Amino acid sequence: MEARMPEKRLTAPGWPEFAVALIVYMALILGLSVLWLLRIPDEQAAWRGILGMGLNGAVGVVALLAAFSLRIRDLRAFGFRAVDGRWLAIGAGLGVVAFGLSLIIEHVYFSFITEINNQADFQAAAQAGAFSLLALIFAGALLTPLGEELAFRGVIANSLNRYGPWAGILGSATVFAAAHGPSVIFFNALMAGILTGWLFRKTGSLWPGLLTHVVYNAIWLVVYSLQ
Repeated sequence: MEARMPEKRLTAPGWPEFAVALIVYMALILGLSVLWLLRIPDEQAAWRGILGMGLNGAVGVVALLAAFSLRIRDLRAFGFRAVDGRWLAIGAGLGVVAFGLSLIIEHVYFSFITEINNQADFQAAAQAGAFSLLALIFAGALLTPLGEELAFRGVIANSLNRYGPWAGILGSATVFAAAHGPSVIFFNALMAGILTGWLFRKTGSLWPGLLTHVVYNAIWLVVYSLQ
């Protein structure tokens, strides 16, 4: 009787999960933006900003679920792991560091380049009253970071980490930045992606990087409300 080799257990996502998550994410973002967000008139720019933030979060969750459905039916493999409180504190602190670095990036960038304000909808939402600001913070500082971390760290960085830190951290951060488009946001997203990718590689958990992302986005949205 022929002996059966033990089945190799998949412990982390790979290229199939990478491809599915990225395709689903970009297809939904582009498709829903064209079919829905861009049809919202400028008179409702505040709601367009809030809905846009919420859309980012929802699409990221769908991308993670699409990757999860392929082969690895274990959320722990995608970064759903408990982590020491010290790393959570580091993650929150890096959110403040990321905000400071983004100020430097924008100062240098706008010293050489002038571009249309692509944050106008978010600024409009932040300045449209207390309810609008709270809705924007919920969508932009909770839903968006959650969805983006699930897709870009839980799947994409996770898939690339097997090739070493350059691929796992810088490679995934570049994909994350490219998904934000060619503007100053590209460089801010690259920086934030490097920080959160480093946290994910060090801990194997989504939660420290998620805290970095939450704190970073929350500070920016509050700043928008004060401008």
